[in-house]
Amino acid sequence: MMPDLNWLGWPIGPGESYYGGKPAAKKHQHFAVIRESDVAEVFGNGAYKLPRAEAAKLLEALHGVHRTTCYRALRLNGRFSRHLRADGTTLTWS
Repeated sequence: MMPDLNWLGWPIGPGESYYGGKPAAKKHQHFAVIRESDVAEVFGNGAYKLPRAEAAKLLEALHGVHRTTCYRALRLNGRFSRHLRADGTTLTWS
């Protein structure tokens, strides 16, 4: 049995594609949506005061979303601005 060959006529190695040593492009990742209840859960429905970085890490760990998405959800002028309040360096949920 003859191995698959790339465009140069060389055998294709593990992790390579037909077009050379570059792996094939990744499929587009589906965007995750953070809901109001997800952010409220991180803040314990208003029971906790958290720094923005810690809240973002908790959102990322609990819901498996990208960290950038978490920071966007925690913007004071963003999607959940009517619930988020800043007390110096900490955020609260109201």
